[in-house]
Amino acid sequence: MRQAQLAVLGLVLCACATRPAPTTDVPQSLLSVPVVRSVRVFATPNIRPQAPPRIDLAIPQHPSIRGALAYFTTELRSDIQQSLIRSAQYRKLIDRALEEYKLPKALAYLPVIESAYLPTLTSRAGAHGIWQFMPDTAREYGLRVDWWIDERADPDRSTRAAAAYLSDLYREFHDWPLALAAYNAGPRRIHRALEETGTSTFWDLLEHSAIPRETRGYVPTFFAAITIASDPASYGFQLRDPSDPDVKRVEVEGPLSLRFVAAMTGIDEAILRDLNPALRHGIVPPGRATIRVPSSTADVALKNNDPNVAVCTYNIRDGDTVKKLAKKLHVKGETILAMNGLRAKGRLRRGESIYLPVPARELSVLLSGVRSGHRPMATGGM
Repeated sequence: MRQAQLAVLGLVLCACATRPAPTTDVPQSLLSVPVVRSVRVFATPNIRPQAPPRIDLAIPQHPSIRGALAYFTTELRSDIQQSLIRSAQYRKLIDRALEEYKLPKALAYLPVIESAYLPTLTSRAGAHGIWQFMPDTAREYGLRVDWWIDERADPDRSTRAAAAYLSDLYREFHDWPLALAAYNAGPRRIHRALEETGTSTFWDLLEHSAIPRETRGYVPTFFAAITIASDPASYGFQLRDPSDPDVKRVEVEGPLSLRFVAAMTGIDEAILRDLNPALRHGIVPPGRATIRVPSSTADVALKNNDPNVAVCTYNIRDGDTVKKLAKKLHVKGETILAMNGLRAKGRLRRGESIYLPVPARELSVLLSGVRSGHRPMATGGM
């Protein structure tokens, strides 16, 4: 897949109101953002430019915003345009969440600077998804993040979590620039900076360089993004009509691989992965679950009889340890721990059942036929 560099965070936009706007803005961090195809089950965005949305968030007059705007409309023009077009796939679900939490609709354009609306984008710091949640914050707001599933990549669930988090931050700071800075840097860091400087606004913190360089660029770039969204034609950009994916949800019993679903339904596996980005390994976890498929998919009984899914259960026997099992299976011990939510220092108990990352039919061979305590999933192994 082709790679493009999208500099959206950490711009040096630290000019204060008493200084002229910077003539050049140098990106301090570059995110490698893949140029992705549009998911084919999404309606093709209307080629007619959309009427500019009403921006319901006041845009401050500050040199740093003008500097970001100049950067977006020159060196980053192509990347910003791609991000705005990609936003059409998600703006309806984002608008619904923002309306539910009574938040400004302008926040729908925060992913322009967060992720370019790429659900599987991961930052160097470990933030993931359209809204770039860190794992702990994601779990705090009800998202599942484990070996099987990372709901930070689920556009619907992560958007609701982001709306809840932004709502909490605004109640905490009563100011959108500060709330946005806290979304990027964490609320404790922003409170500490306000206390240390004796100031009360984000722009004061920017003036004093009291917060990380990335955060000093983050807030101005957001306001630059919504400035463009408020009048795209004037800046040489286009917005597309928002579109919903033409999909339906079907219930399945895991573990089940998307490769198996593709074979049973005739759907391209790549499309299934696009529609279900939260499935980290392309495997539906054990138990009842729903997956998204194109609406045109014929009804097929997806029984849990996937013979190749690389997951099986194993009954612990005396002498078993994660290290020994990992060595015999030629896998990492960390994988076994993660699959089962085990701690590194935890002990395996005789008779308990755990998941192992191998097809059931291969387990006996891998364990050299010594163990007899393994069994395929009752619903069919992978």
